[in-house]
Formats: sequence, C-alpha cells, structure tokens
Amino acid sequence: MTSHGAQTHANRLLVQIASYNTNLQAHRGLPQDLVDWLSPTLHVSTFLSRQPRAPDIVAVGFQELLPLHLGLSGWAEPVIRDRESHIRSQIEANAPNKEKFSTVATVVNAGVALLVFARDEGIGRRVCDVQTAWTGCGPGYMGNKGAVGVRFRVPDEDGGVGETYTFVCAHLTAHKQYLAKRIADFHHIVGTLLFPPVHGSEGNGPSTIYETSHLFFAGDLNFRVAVPESHTLSTTLRSGFARAMEAGEIREQLKEFDQLLVERRKGTAFVGMREGNFWKFKCSYKYKLGAVDEYRYGFSLHRSQVIGELTLDI
Repeated sequence: MTSHGAQTHANRLLVQIASYNTNLQAHRGLPQDLVDWLSPTLHVSTFLSRQPRAPDIVAVGFQELLPLHLGLSGWAEPVIRDRESHIRSQIEANAPNKEKFSTVATVVNAGVALLVFARDEGIGRRVCDVQTAWTGCGPGYMGNKGAVGVRFRVPDEDGGVGETYTFVCAHLTAHKQYLAKRIADFHHIVGTLLFPPVHGSEGNGPSTIYETSHLFFAGDLNFRVAVPESHTLSTTLRSGFARAMEAGEIREQLKEFDQLLVERRKGTAFVGMREGNFWKFKCSYKYKLGAVDEYRYGFSLHRSQVIGELTLDI
C-alpha cells in the first residue's frame, strides 16, 4: 500500500498488511510457522518499488488468537509477545536486503491483536506519538468480537508535523444472516475505538479512526457472498465449489453479490475507503486444516477471512 501517488517509486512509503484468523490455535502450543504466509507479502514491496527493498511499515493482525475465557484471563499478553518476536525475526530474515525492523506497538484485546513494525533505516527512526486503543463488540462488549488499533505520527524530515497513520484490526459478527450486526459492529468501532486528539488539531476531545492522514482497516470482517438460490452461479458453486474458485471470471462475477461491496456502494459502512480487487484471489473459508485448496464443506463464500483491508487517504 502506498501513501501519496505523486511520490516516485524510489521514495514513496510502502505499507504491507497481513491478517490471520488463527482458529483459536494459540493456546494449544502449536508452532504456527508463518514464513510461507508472510514471505510472499514481503516480496510484493520489491515489485511495487521496482527495486529490491523492504516495506517501510508491516502491520500484522490476528483474530481468534485465544478462546474468550483465556483471553480475558490474561493469556493473550504472553502469546502476543511470543508472536511479536517470531514475526519480527521472519520479517528481517525475508527482507530483500536483510533490513532491520523495530516494533512500533502491539495491542491485544481477548482474541483480537495487532502488531506494527517499522524499518529502522527510515521511518522507524521518526515514529512518535504512538497510541493504542481497543473496543469490544458482541454480548456484553467483552471482546469476543471487536477491534484494536495503533496510531502514530511520522514528522516531516524538515521537522514539520508530518502525517498520522492509523491501523485497525477487527473481527465482526459472523454468519451470513447477521449482515445488520456486522454493519452495527463497524459503526460501534468507529464510535468507540478512540485515540487522544490528533497532533495539531483544534479539538481537545478524543479522535476517531477517521481523523488521520492514512487509515488501514484489516481483519476478519465476516462479510459473505450472498448468491440467490435461483441464480445460475449458485448451481455452478454447488456442482464443484473448489473447481469454481479456480476461475477468475467466476470470482469476478461473484463480487457483485459480496455483502461488503454492496454495503460500501450503498454508503452504509466503510464510507470513503478503498479496497483492492479481492476477487483476484480465492477465499479461504473454510479450508480443511492441513490440506491444500480443500474446503470443509461446499457452498460458503467468505472472502474477508483472508483479508479485508481498506485504505483512506485524506
């Protein structure tokens, strides 16, 4: 992801974001080697910059890191500390020039977590005013669903105020029929995931995620692809779900039934944000654990399980 389009390929800021639902595996002591998952993402920065270089910022979000009762009992902190050191080591090991990274911030609430890293030679030395925040959704707002956020400022090299970067990782209400709850979750997050006043702003009160130069929103957003039973695509999917997902033209047709895209077009959620061409990759819901491109059961499209990343440039 880039900041301003007017910047050249050589000096524009590169932001890499990854999101991963661990399926409540962290408390089982499984190694969960993330190299194969994270390494291809890191190599994208070389493609974007047209020269071997590491991203300037890497943000990694988790959902379902732990069962709720363990997350609320304090288990999340040691788990995320372990993930932080492991992920940073893998970022550095896979960086094209072996660049070094510092941890900007980590934040976790129950099973939702976010880790943000910055490249030492560059933006990592200029980051300041680091803030974290969290909010819960769901029953009792305890955090079985919700969001966490990291915000920081990067001053201009000449000492100017610079720009503010806000990263959010969220986990919204699941199941196809609960679209309205997902939308309500989003608005709850906007209203309650609050940070101190933005540097240089006129107001003294807390600021929302939108009061920023750049906003990156990732996570397991749980929006589904709701294809009517009478539509021909429904028949195609039922006749061979995995095979249908191989065809890019079918995925592109399916995007018109994507709940998130529909709601964005209607202006009910994620207003003012942009999203990449999510239909260009296959969904991962619900893969069979330990298998490759095999789904646990057929007809359920849930593309935001992979990544629901949107950006806002003010």
